[in-house]
Amino acid sequence: MKRKVLAASLASVFAMPAFAQLPAEITIYGRVNISAERIETDNSSDPAVPNQSNYELVDNNSRIGIRGKKELTPGLNAIFQIESRVNLTRGGDVLSSRDSFAGLQGGFGTLRAGRTVGPVYYATYDYISMHNHDTGTSSDALLNPTVVGFQGFMNNTLWYTSPKFGPITIDAALSLLGEDRVAGQSQPRHTGLVASYDQGPLHAAVSYANTENHPAIAPGDATAWTVGGALDLKFMVLGALYETGETDSGGTTTDRDYWRVAAMFPFGQHELHLNYGVADIDGDRGATQWTVGYNYNITKTTKVYAFYTMIDNDRVGTFLLDQADTITATPGAEYSSIAVGFRHNF
Repeated sequence: MKRKVLAASLASVFAMPAFAQLPAEITIYGRVNISAERIETDNSSDPAVPNQSNYELVDNNSRIGIRGKKELTPGLNAIFQIESRVNLTRGGDVLSSRDSFAGLQGGFGTLRAGRTVGPVYYATYDYISMHNHDTGTSSDALLNPTVVGFQGFMNNTLWYTSPKFGPITIDAALSLLGEDRVAGQSQPRHTGLVASYDQGPLHAAVSYANTENHPAIAPGDATAWTVGGALDLKFMVLGALYETGETDSGGTTTDRDYWRVAAMFPFGQHELHLNYGVADIDGDRGATQWTVGYNYNITKTTKVYAFYTMIDNDRVGTFLLDQADTITATPGAEYSSIAVGFRHNF
């Protein structure tokens, strides 16, 4: 449950002048999400990586955050957010490890400065990942890593969101990434641009992502164009995306094409989920990933769930289940997990 606290009330209760400097409104929010899983490796092509199965408790990106807003002048607000990863099974995560920023919000739109995974990911890939918030072993393993700057949450980011122009919103982000530059190369950076259309039951977005001189590809750059969205038909929510991209690293060019469809069928407190993706590399099949899942909504904020997910790599594929770090990716291998879990948002 969100807890909203007025700064004036805090100041009067604690009688401390410092509390008067708090934003007018603070929200504490978060998610706890944990699953018990049997994770399996098959068809491994590396003798050092045996076919095996392991039982694990997996934390599915649990988090806690604080966000605030204070009116500076009529129509102009100062905003901030500090969001941290919380690992229920291992501990040891760092304050502000997720989306954390300070910014301004007004008639001109919203400007944030800090750390974020960026608008390209949120408007397309995350939007259609309905069965488990694109977390854990069933999260999207096939997207082009340039979408998230080859590092997930990106440091040193400026992110601007425009006001709505009818149903259309524009997002632009520049991240300097905080990575050491390779000698003789320009500073590593990421650019993300998104145009989103939201009208009634339809969300659609087209995006461009570019990452330059990250150590993973330096010297070089990677680009990805993505179009995707979701349509709520009441009896079914249907999502889809198509991505095409290119990576040029040290003079070697790799082309990628990727598409995914996702469907949710809600009935009463129940949800059935289907999710299927295919990635091709230089015209060859890289991998397929599919998930079938079931969610039972105890309340609007709390659910239990079960899923089966699999990544089937072809001879050029080395994709791996996220957070399954007891296994190692090898070409041609299959990775799967059967899971039951519990998720609560507050």
